[in-house]
Amino acid sequence: MANVLHAVAAMVAKDVRVDMRRRVEASSVAVFAVAAGVLSSYIMGGVAGISPAAASVSASLVMVFLAVFGSLAGFVREADRGTLDGLRLAPVGPEAVYLAKLAYTYALIAVSTLIYLAVVAIFGGLGEALSPASLAATLASCLYMAAASSLTSAILVFSEARGVLMPVMVMVLVLPFIQLAAPVMVAAYSGAGSAAGSLALVLASTGFISVATWLSRYILEAA
Repeated sequence: MANVLHAVAAMVAKDVRVDMRRRVEASSVAVFAVAAGVLSSYIMGGVAGISPAAASVSASLVMVFLAVFGSLAGFVREADRGTLDGLRLAPVGPEAVYLAKLAYTYALIAVSTLIYLAVVAIFGGLGEALSPASLAATLASCLYMAAASSLTSAILVFSEARGVLMPVMVMVLVLPFIQLAAPVMVAAYSGAGSAAGSLALVLASTGFISVATWLSRYILEAA
C-alpha cells in the first residue's frame, strides 16, 4: 500500500512539474475561473447580488467545463507525448495510474472552482459561497467531476473523435450527480446547508470513484 501511495504521489508531482513549465495553460484556467465569477456576479446578480440558485448553476457549469478540460489533458496528453506506455509499464497497477490522474485533475478543478467562489463572494455579494457547508458541497462535487473526467480520458484516449466525444461523455457521466448536487449547493449558498447533504455528495463521489478505479484496470490494459 505504501508503494502504491508513493507511486501515486510521484506521478502527481510529475504532472505538477510539467504544468509549471506550461504556465500559460495553467494561468488560463485561473483566468477562466475569475472571468466566470465576475460575469456570473454582474450578469446574473444585478443590484441585489447573485442569487444562490444562479450561483449553483454557474458553479456547476464551471466544474463541468473544467472536467472536460481535464479529460482532454489527462491521459490524452500522456499519449500525445508518448509517455502513456511508460506509465502502463510502471511497477504499479493501472488503478494507481488512474488515481494519480484523478488526484491531479481534482486539484485542478477544486482550486479553480474555489477561485470562482471567492470572486462570487466578493463581486456577487454572496458571502455564503465560502461557508463551511458550501465549501464541503463544492469540494465533494469536484471529486466526482475529477473521477468522471479521468475515466473519460482513459476510455477515449485513442479515439479519433475524442474532441467531440469527450465533452458528450463527461456530460452523460456528471448529469445524474448534478441532479443530486444542485439542491444541496443551493441550500448551502442560501445559508441552510446541512452535513447530511454534503455527506450524500461525498458518498456518491466515493462510490463512483470505487467503480471507476475498478474499471480502470481493464480500460488501461486494453488501451
